[in-house]
Amino acid sequence: MELYLFFAFLLLYIITAFMLPKRLQYKIWTLAFIISFAVTSIAIGFVRLSRQDVMMDANQLNWYYILFLFGMISVALGAFNLWMYRKPLWHIIFGQETEDDEDED
Repeated sequence: MELYLFFAFLLLYIITAFMLPKRLQYKIWTLAFIISFAVTSIAIGFVRLSRQDVMMDANQLNWYYILFLFGMISVALGAFNLWMYRKPLWHIIFGQETEDDEDED
């Protein structure tokens, strides 16, 4: 399943790279990242708050813990990156098309 998603996004990226202006391409992929970041944050929050008991063996528990741990690390790093690059992100998302500088060279 994950490979299908990866190749679908790769094909979508190739199509957008050839058919759309750079600014619109940056806007689409940046917004997709921000939305996936938000959905991941919400999902991890629900997992953390629900605290449901699940029947798992020790091997599965280790993998779920690693998945949860790295999910939380990516959420924290994503939050820091959103804060550090807030001005360029604002420029990408809400900037005007006439403001294109060296991207079209």
